[in-house]
Amino acid sequence: MPAQYIFALAAVLAVIPILVIFKVFLDKLKRDPSQQGKVQSRFMIGVALSELIPILLVIWGFIELTPVSSIGELLLPGLIVIFLMVFAVFFIFLQKSVDVEPEAKAIVNSFAMIGIPITMAFPIIALVSLFLMMP
Repeated sequence: MPAQYIFALAAVLAVIPILVIFKVFLDKLKRDPSQQGKVQSRFMIGVALSELIPILLVIWGFIELTPVSSIGELLLPGLIVIFLMVFAVFFIFLQKSVDVEPEAKAIVNSFAMIGIPITMAFPIIALVSLFLMMP
């Protein structure tokens, strides 16, 4: 598998599970905002466990990293990663806006602002890696 697709796959396999974990724990936080510390710590543990395979893929991608012959080879993986980033931000903002009680709004916004950078980590790594592969 070409290295550019390894990085795109790592981004996909990182973002989708993190969004699922985010949704599960955001729903728990919406139901009981007083459990903020417990929910956030369990969210971080879930994220750490879900990132094991993407970390290995990124390492494999860096081992296989070689410049491509044309920029066109980076177009599809780059578009996949950019689409994934836009989708993740849209998903998180949509989830924080739906069914939120007024007293839980600040806690939910805080949790969403924690979730966005965590979700963006692997797509940013993938984009930087794709830039490193440019001819």
